Amino acid sequence: MKEIGIISDFGYGFYSGIMKGVIKNIAKDIDIIEIDNNVPSFSVISGSYILYTTYRYMPKNSIILSVVDPGVGTNRKAIIVKTRNYEFVSPDNGLIYEAALEDGMLDIYQILLFELRKYLETKYEFFKNNKFSYTFHGRDVFAPTVALLANEENIERFTKRININDIVKLRLRDFSRVGNLIKLNVIYIDKFGNVVLSSKFNDLKLRYGENIIIKVNGLERNALVGKRFADVKKGELILYENSFGFAEIAENQGNASKTLNVNFGQNISFLSL
Repeated sequence: MKEIGIISDFGYGFYSGIMKGVIKNIAKDIDIIEIDNNVPSFSVISGSYILYTTYRYMPKNSIILSVVDPGVGTNRKAIIVKTRNYEFVSPDNGLIYEAALEDGMLDIYQILLFELRKYLETKYEFFKNNKFSYTFHGRDVFAPTVALLANEENIERFTKRININDIVKLRLRDFSRVGNLIKLNVIYIDKFGNVVLSSKFNDLKLRYGENIIIKVNGLERNALVGKRFADVKKGELILYENSFGFAEIAENQGNASKTLNVNFGQNISFLSL
């Protein structure tokens, strides 16, 4: 039996619990790994970063369910992407694009909602008395789909094949350089307030020990390019390569996101001196 990993912005309340219950009603013996249900609400880019940095640590052949879905109930597609080592299920909003692209896309399917519902109601008594919702596709679409995949049921009964040109592409790496000025975006902020930026650290071609000026929200703050938090004094800022290879700003024993007053999706620049 395959494992199922879950990433969502539902929190650890009853929404995520219901999804697990639905999965267990179909795939009773499946193991579920909660990767992260605390993705910042509605932040698809943060969810994409979390998925991209975690999927490779899941057992091979796992099914990874990712639900950060501000467009739930609209005409956005629901998709399955099979890669060399995993199966990804999510709304088609770019959430799984970077992870699936890196692992190597093999087959892409659109989940057909009416056909899925009909299949579930025909085969599973549990679904006959549960009304379909326009606002909780985690329960009604995505959780059943990953469970059916885990059972190795015939998904062509409720899907159609599409190609890579039909899905939304969201890139994590997005920066520009003009002279000594580098412009990036904030893609994630962790519980310590460390600010993850939209570039791999090595792509920025900075030198360890170099001083930079961070520009954001009309503020300018000095920072050091370093390797570890202790390279700067307590309360000082450091730009470094995080444990997943991305450029990240931290404040030694402080909260860089509060010091810089930044949030997800904001632009941030720094000047190399």
